[in-house]
Amino acid sequence: MSKQLAKLHIEAEARLRAGTVDAVKRAWAAMPAYNRENLDEWLSIVLPIVEAAQRQSVSITDAYIAMAVDKSAFGVNYDDVTGAAVRNGTPPETVYERPFVTVWAALGNGQEMKDALSAGLARATTAAAMDTQLAMRATADKLQSSANGIYGYQRVADAGACEFCQAVDGAYVKGSSGFVMALHPECGCGLEVLTEPHRGAVRLPDGTKIRAYQHGPLTKDVAVHDHGELGPLLGSPDHNFDSL
Repeated sequence: MSKQLAKLHIEAEARLRAGTVDAVKRAWAAMPAYNRENLDEWLSIVLPIVEAAQRQSVSITDAYIAMAVDKSAFGVNYDDVTGAAVRNGTPPETVYERPFVTVWAALGNGQEMKDALSAGLARATTAAAMDTQLAMRATADKLQSSANGIYGYQRVADAGACEFCQAVDGAYVKGSSGFVMALHPECGCGLEVLTEPHRGAVRLPDGTKIRAYQHGPLTKDVAVHDHGELGPLLGSPDHNFDSL
């Protein structure tokens, strides 16, 4: 039952991220220009879109975890799990100025306008999807730390999971240890709630290769990187995610 609930949660979050990305795309396309004087207008449109998506992600995750442990929704303070709180204090205004900066930098490097705008849009949609997923992760982490009856989580790869997420499907995750679920750009994986102690609970990942935490042999080296702004990110051992 818990595995099925986890899959339903993954599907709900996927629909939310897709709708959020579509809304950001429409907002980007509606901009009259992408100059410094247009930045405030862009922020006035995109920030409420992302905030609404994050709040919805929090509510969905709260309801899912409560159902998994047969309790009423716990209630989470949105300010603790959205916005700057999930980006190590970086304000959303700074995050969503970056797509404009990407456009300006691309044009400064001699790229065609359409290519520069495409790069800016990609950064905007990636950030929006990541922020929605970060809100989910922060909510799960907060509830694991504060709610009785939750012994951590087990990773559940989504249907389109990348090779890194497939490699750690089923890995044990315990938020209160400081190791919250490692993500990556466009990640759509979820968490299965564990209502009893996990057999691997004494072997928590420590930020290095996590080969030992997979139930079977891995075909891919996987590491958890501590990204200063985004927290734990999943990828190859030599990937540092400098471009995020």
